Amino acid sequence: MSLRRLLLLAGALVLLFGIVLCRLLWIGTDTSYAQNAGAQTAQTTALPRERGNFYDRTGRLLTGHDPCWYALCIPGDASYATLFPYVSYAEQAELYERRNSATPFLIQVDQDLTAQGVNTYQSARRYLPIPIAVHLLGYLDGEGHGVSGLESAYDDVLYTSGDEAAVCCVTSAQGRLLAGNEPTIEISEEGNGQGVQLTIDADIQRLCEGIASLYMPRGCIVVMDRNTGEILVSVSMPEYDPLNVAKSIEADDTSLINRTFSAFSAGSVFKVVVAAAACEQGLDWFTHDCTGSVEVAGQIYRCAQGRAHGNVNLRGALEQSCNCYFVELGRLLGGDVLLREAEKFGFGTATAVAPGLKSNAGTLPEGDVLDNAGQLAVFSFGQGVLTATPLQITSMMNAVANDGTWMPPRLVRGVVEADGTAAKEMEVSPEQTACSADTARVLRSMLQSVVEEGIGKDAAPADGTAAGKTGTAQTGQFDEAGEELLNYWFAGFYPAEQPRYTITVLQDGILEPETSSAEIFARVADGLHVMDGQSDA
Repeated sequence: MSLRRLLLLAGALVLLFGIVLCRLLWIGTDTSYAQNAGAQTAQTTALPRERGNFYDRTGRLLTGHDPCWYALCIPGDASYATLFPYVSYAEQAELYERRNSATPFLIQVDQDLTAQGVNTYQSARRYLPIPIAVHLLGYLDGEGHGVSGLESAYDDVLYTSGDEAAVCCVTSAQGRLLAGNEPTIEISEEGNGQGVQLTIDADIQRLCEGIASLYMPRGCIVVMDRNTGEILVSVSMPEYDPLNVAKSIEADDTSLINRTFSAFSAGSVFKVVVAAAACEQGLDWFTHDCTGSVEVAGQIYRCAQGRAHGNVNLRGALEQSCNCYFVELGRLLGGDVLLREAEKFGFGTATAVAPGLKSNAGTLPEGDVLDNAGQLAVFSFGQGVLTATPLQITSMMNAVANDGTWMPPRLVRGVVEADGTAAKEMEVSPEQTACSADTARVLRSMLQSVVEEGIGKDAAPADGTAAGKTGTAQTGQFDEAGEELLNYWFAGFYPAEQPRYTITVLQDGILEPETSSAEIFARVADGLHVMDGQSDA
């Protein structure tokens, strides 16, 4: 090769070397390029947040946390084969689908796999130690957010209770960890540590859930503290599994319905409101000779089984639940008076039990509807368009037990800090006067007679006294044989003389209960008596 060619070749090599060197210098000084390269290799994978808890009225946990583990699955390090035996069936499918992923990801495993050389991180999974008040609490979706009930109403508080953390690692272009760069945990937002305290009493709730499971395949039980209006018990049957909601959806068995908040035909328990109106209007003297039926505007209305009760006054009419008496009493009172009294007892108004969560308002007839004599007649004994929730019936009966003062039912005390101190109390509606103290006193005596002398004898507890009212309501729904399904109520208070608890029992949409609602009421009262004795000991 000639000298001239060698010089040209050397010059070309020097030029190429200069170009490469300049390129490297440019790459080294171009910050955007460096940022892009860093973004491609820095991987962040979020860990589930620890959800806040629910507490009962005494501060006991209604929910809890189980430890759980998440393994970092890294492409190219045989993670698929290592992790496969330690994940659930559903996660095995995910592991298979993502086995060739170019980026690391977290997957839940059933134990700590650190000893096996797998980067494993402990978290906490919310659960119900023993499922309690499931309709009231509600359930979560797959991402840990509340879907129904109080879980949904307080999702913004509960979901942010734990820290927002993520696993951060630096990987190569193939998704493998870079040597000397171990994964780290970074916290982007500290949790508030808060939970929600309810008015529910865990011991009494479990007592009533046990009674319901034995005697009530379908219905609800509500127990209220007479002095405060706090709901101590909210049981709805049938129950459902909050970890397997799909099963209840497929069964279509109404188990997802919270009956405490739902509206039902009320029937004769509403006669308490009519009786209160009579006392307030000075018509408590009214008597009627019941022949078993009464005709209004060409329509015949009957007492149960067409039974004639003879000459009855207000006390006797409540004791025997005489429809004919209340039809005639309703005529005297008029629709406007009855509607005003019903509204004072809380009917027709929804109850706000949590932010964004209300019970059903039920239905009251419009005033012009009761201009129709037939509609006024059926309304007077709790039928027609009237519907009410067990929460409303409980509040109505509690007003009688509480000297005529209607107290808004309260289910949530408020948001609490991790140490149990109050962070934000739940706002409640103001109290209102449903009837005078004298009227309430008279009604308490009459309702005690319903249990001791009337058709509510099944509600008599083994110890002490009780007062209350039965109710059997037509629903307009029929079974396959054409027989109408009915709602069976008993609502009252215990003990009768100095009430501590107001109790409502409903069995809805059935032909006839195996155990009467009044008898279930008695069993609840007996259980409360035993529990009160233990607490006083």
